[in-house]
Amino acid sequence: MATEVLEQIADEPHLTRRRAPIEEFWALPESPLHIEYINGEIIMAPSPTVAHQSLARNIFRALDKFVGREMRGALFFSPLDVALPSGDVVQPDIFFLAEADAKQATKDDRVRCAPLFAIEILSPGSVTHDTITKRELYEKNGVREYWVVDVEKRCIAQFVLRKKHYALAELGEGDEIKGAVLAGFEMNVGELLGS
Repeated sequence: MATEVLEQIADEPHLTRRRAPIEEFWALPESPLHIEYINGEIIMAPSPTVAHQSLARNIFRALDKFVGREMRGALFFSPLDVALPSGDVVQPDIFFLAEADAKQATKDDRVRCAPLFAIEILSPGSVTHDTITKRELYEKNGVREYWVVDVEKRCIAQFVLRKKHYALAELGEGDEIKGAVLAGFEMNVGELLGS
């Protein structure tokens, strides 16, 4: 793979992809790059922007503070592979595992389950990937809550699994977001995203 040119994804020119067996994905060396395995393809993205990382930091701090006080489980951030039950491997920007799953991941040194809660922060080249491809993948794998954070519009699309499909709430800076998985977490979206 290292010597081959990866194909550009037509509608998202910042992403590259190549069909490959899962064994090739797992044989890749450890890397800080954002590399996922979805639908039989290795997908690579460039490093995130400063705005992306600032939002990720603000959100992680707020959620981690809450989880540390109120929840049994663990919050993680990218880059960390999450091997979903479907066989796909993703790297959510932020995700939460139940206590038993977090302990198993620590023991295995790898996450091999669907997180209860995942967050993706949009980058210029990842809009379709995060809002369609990964939303469908998370829904199919039973991720109970999924947030898509729009850096430019400073809003959050909150998807909560109802039976087998997501229900959507679109929240702007003046709205309050209430956690479904992180029950009891409530914060103004503008405050959560930071200045």
